[in-house]
Amino acid sequence: MASRNRHHPVGAEAFPEKTKHYMPGEKAFYQRLEKRHQRGRLGRLFNLFSVSVAGLALIALFLNVANEAFGTIGVVNTIEPAALTGGPALDTLTNEELAAILLEHVGRRLRVFIRDTISQVPKEDFTKATVTEIVGDPNVDPAIADELLKSISHEDQAALLAKYADSATLRRLVLEEVVEQQVIASFPLSDTIFNFETIKAQIEGPILADYIKRQRLEAAEVTVIRFHSWLDSEFLTKPMSSAPALAGVRTALIGSAGLMIVVVLVALPIGVGAAIYLEEYAHRGLINRLIETNVRNLAGVPSIIYGMLGLAIFVRALAPFTSGMVFHVNFEAPTIETVVERISPVFVGGITYENGALSADSAQLDEQSAQQLVDVFLRYGTPSLTMQGNSDVSEMADALAEALDMTVDVVVTRVSKPHDIEMRGKAYRFDVAEGSLDDEAFDALMSSLARSNSFSPNGRTLLSAGLTLALLILPIIIINAQEAIRAVPYTIREASYGLGATRWQTIWRQILPAATPGIMTGTILSVSRAVGETAPLIVVGAATFLLTDPTSPFSQFTAMPIQIYQWTARPQGQFADIAAAAIIVLLALMLALNAVAIVLRNRYSIRF
Repeated sequence: MASRNRHHPVGAEAFPEKTKHYMPGEKAFYQRLEKRHQRGRLGRLFNLFSVSVAGLALIALFLNVANEAFGTIGVVNTIEPAALTGGPALDTLTNEELAAILLEHVGRRLRVFIRDTISQVPKEDFTKATVTEIVGDPNVDPAIADELLKSISHEDQAALLAKYADSATLRRLVLEEVVEQQVIASFPLSDTIFNFETIKAQIEGPILADYIKRQRLEAAEVTVIRFHSWLDSEFLTKPMSSAPALAGVRTALIGSAGLMIVVVLVALPIGVGAAIYLEEYAHRGLINRLIETNVRNLAGVPSIIYGMLGLAIFVRALAPFTSGMVFHVNFEAPTIETVVERISPVFVGGITYENGALSADSAQLDEQSAQQLVDVFLRYGTPSLTMQGNSDVSEMADALAEALDMTVDVVVTRVSKPHDIEMRGKAYRFDVAEGSLDDEAFDALMSSLARSNSFSPNGRTLLSAGLTLALLILPIIIINAQEAIRAVPYTIREASYGLGATRWQTIWRQILPAATPGIMTGTILSVSRAVGETAPLIVVGAATFLLTDPTSPFSQFTAMPIQIYQWTARPQGQFADIAAAAIIVLLALMLALNAVAIVLRNRYSIRF
């Protein structure tokens, strides 16, 4: 042993050249320690500075948005509410009194109000539905229960509004349609707090004078100057409007919700399936490494590129599918019922469609000609499913002439002339040489054909936009799902295999439940990104002004980012104010999604 120690010494003497720098002296040690502490303090200061800058930027953003969403407005009424009520405020009137005001001033529009507020039937069925079906109440007045709405008097229509509409809706209709409130000026919250008297003088002075001049009024006075919040409950429930004071985000909210449903239904199963394959089934070869590399690269591709991809594939190439025409479920397309309803008044005796068969008065149009005429409307009222929308106008004219037993000369022109019809951006003039229809009846027929033709099915639908956004977030979902699956310890797999489970049983019953919190968190964060995307939606054709809510995946649509973009592009200052209110709604939606992701992660996370 002594010999071994002599030949193999242990201790500092064995490695004199290494011991020289193994442990510094006390002075050098404290110098190095101080330098490390300095670097740590600098790092903390930099981190604190970064967090402060980010916090200040968020505070500035919020204050700027809030400054526009709240403030002071000046309101001018065309008719003073006191003149309508005899003194009492509108809030104190009963439904019957509010309906009476509407009847007196805008009685001819009562049917429109019923359709937009209390109707229980789809808009395409509204004109042929009975009063009972419209209000959805079997106990409606028996005298009008089985009548069409257009067949009853305005007084009965007003009574229906008074009975079935709520007071807030009736007050809003009175303000919009009778009082005709106009917001002539708006000022931000900061001016309201610090310069209220100044802005009040401006509203009552030069702003009011300019309004009187622009509207060519003899005189007007500012009715109300008050604090106003553009963000309220009605802002969330009102549809779009060309007047800022009457506009809301209901249509855009419904569109965004529909987009998110399509995105989750498409991207989540495909993304998780791809992640399972790459992590559990794929061999670590060159091809799979290339696939993973490309997936990560796709996560950084600009969103507008995905918009162009969606335009080429979903809007154009797959238009028969994304427009819904392949499935015959596009409810906006012309049908035999709607065509008959439009063209029947042109002919003596009319055209009827019952039990799947057409019938017509042979004095002017026999059944065979009626069938031909309806076929013309259905065919040329449903243009080509592609974006080109080409059609043979001469062929349509020949079919029309054959159905009407007349000679029709077709002249393409851009000038407005008798019997013109606007189709696919061109005006076609139809000259009647001879036939059984007079000019007035033929004009009515052409107008009906134009309305049928105004429906132009293509792929610019909610489904196309949802599929485009699903492609946008698909790489992110795949990456997040891979990381969540990879985080599950391999010992769980080995234990499952050891008990005799197959690979799929192990994935379905062990790995996926353990990885679900991470997968759901990544999915929600990805969806929150898609909520705020604008460029892809613009490219695939989101509507910038839409008054009707989307009713199916094949409907026209808009979304919150598109609506904000459209409002901020308007020159009127009030549109910037409601855009700020919409931004707050969008931020609240995104924060809610992020909060849900955090809750899911904390509640269902599994510690290994």
